[in-house]
Amino acid sequence: MSIHGVLTIARLELLQRVRGARWVVVLVAWVCVIAGVTGLSWLGLRKAGDEQLGSTVYDVVLFFVLGLGMLVMPALTSTSVNGDRDQGVLATLQTTLLSAADIVLGKLLAAWLIALAFLATALPFLLFGYVKGGVDLLGALRSLVVIVVVLAVVCALGLMFSTLTARPVGSAVLTYLTVAGLCFLTTIVFGMLAFLVSGEEERQVYGVDYATEGSVSDTQPRCTTRTEVRETVHTERIWPVLALNPFAIVADAAPQGDDEAEGMSGFTPLRWISQGARLAKAGPQETIDECWTGDAMPADSLTDGADDAGPVWPFGIAFLVLIGGGATAVAVQRTRTPVRRLPSGTRIA
Repeated sequence: MSIHGVLTIARLELLQRVRGARWVVVLVAWVCVIAGVTGLSWLGLRKAGDEQLGSTVYDVVLFFVLGLGMLVMPALTSTSVNGDRDQGVLATLQTTLLSAADIVLGKLLAAWLIALAFLATALPFLLFGYVKGGVDLLGALRSLVVIVVVLAVVCALGLMFSTLTARPVGSAVLTYLTVAGLCFLTTIVFGMLAFLVSGEEERQVYGVDYATEGSVSDTQPRCTTRTEVRETVHTERIWPVLALNPFAIVADAAPQGDDEAEGMSGFTPLRWISQGARLAKAGPQETIDECWTGDAMPADSLTDGADDAGPVWPFGIAFLVLIGGGATAVAVQRTRTPVRRLPSGTRIA
């Protein structure tokens, strides 16, 4: 492998994509959708305080950027290798001094640069949320770095499937199914596994025992600690499943905002996902706090233990990097020459 070879393939890939008008249309549509989401978010929240407005707009825009990225990025590499093979281009490249690693990494670099271009067009809208206030600079930078890594892994998966299947349609379908599996199937599997790690256990409960304190209308009920049998779900045993979800990873790396000022109110999807992932990592609390003096549950009780559990995104990034590295290694192996066995109906040149 040589840096010159990788850059040569990347330059050829970029020139080939720039010639077509399809990506220009996609890029314009991408910008229009994100601009519309930003505008609607701002219009819907302009009556709120500046701090809440900025953090909420940033949260919503980043959520949609990631969602749109999961739809657009698989198309960058899912037909890269088998498409060149069908057109007779791959065989020409393989007869040069370029190695299989040069070809694969060059295509991956080109796709990643295009993904960064899409992300760069969304930066002004994210900057708008940051300027409005309430967004931590370190958290904003961290979320951007994490989303860049996630997009690179998605490109690597598409490149792998383009080397494993003979038809571009098949590789595109497999790539989208894999991305959908990471985004949705992980959540479904987590929910199904929750039934396997749940059961009735004796738990310490801190709250009002109305059996001894009297009716609910008591003016000053006293909270005591007692032992009760409660249904308990040990999510701390299965939380790594959620760490594979790109939305959980990016959400946990994104700025969390001022919980004291905002609580869990407003439409902040990434913050909800992050709190849920951290609560799953923390598992059931040692003591269930039910000492509520008002008519409703305090907002703090919804997120107890989430901060103590620590972040989830470092584990998720590690998992995705392993997946992306493995996908790239498979793609390199499948592109090596001489080819000992070709799928039926596959052309060489």
